[in-house]
Amino acid sequence: MRILLAGMSNMLSNIITAALEQSSDMQIAGVTIECDDLADPIRLTQADAVVMQTALPGAGLQYQNLLLTFPKLKVIAIASDGRGGFVHELRPWSAQLVELSAATLVAALTGRAPTLEST
Repeated sequence: MRILLAGMSNMLSNIITAALEQSSDMQIAGVTIECDDLADPIRLTQADAVVMQTALPGAGLQYQNLLLTFPKLKVIAIASDGRGGFVHELRPWSAQLVELSAATLVAALTGRAPTLEST
């Protein structure tokens, strides 16, 4: 799985990268400081998922155009404080990440999410 990191602090980017390096089937395909216009970075990196830091991680409509443009894309929106977030997909389906850890991040990206709460 190819992952694009977007709009996150260096510290969170390093933490996410270290967490995902533990999974052999995931690679960081790119990093961008942008969070608003991600279409080009997604195309360039051929990302399967975007992990981003945002003030409104649960605002599913915010990701609608992106998901309609890339129907197979998975968006992991991490709260500004880095403690939790949401998974957004074009199912439509969203789930809250109750606790952000390496295990929940990998579970959210792979669809094996026993620690997620559906909303």
